[in-house]
Amino acid sequence: MTTLPLTPQQVLIDPPVTDAGAVLDALAAILAESTGQTASVIAEALKSREEQGSTGIGHGVALPHARIDGVTEVAVAALRSAQGISFAAPDGLDVQVFIAVAVPKTAATAHLEILSTLAVRLASEAVRADLLKVHNAEGFFTAMTHSD
Repeated sequence: MTTLPLTPQQVLIDPPVTDAGAVLDALAAILAESTGQTASVIAEALKSREEQGSTGIGHGVALPHARIDGVTEVAVAALRSAQGISFAAPDGLDVQVFIAVAVPKTAATAHLEILSTLAVRLASEAVRADLLKVHNAEGFFTAMTHSD
């Protein structure tokens, strides 16, 4: 399974975001720190991908992602929203856990591998429950990377 390139510094817990655009902007700002791209370039790419169809996968989870020119390595950022955000998920539920992925434009295989790793991890009801219970970024990171 692909290693998840996530640190506690790349996790936001309950920021004051109230809509999908604000969520994507917040995630883009985190991704900008590790990709060398600007937050606006990343936000535009994430929003463009959402226009093709929601990256909400159900059960209160979304995996916004984009392949971006100039990004040289896979980057991941996470955001947990206590109140939930409307995100056009297939089950109609608001999304509380967002894991965003930025990958190099030419890295189609890496893109699919990281999304697969995330989907498998987040398919666990126990992991999702743990992510909603944590109080800080360190707890989220631990639940995302170490729970069974």
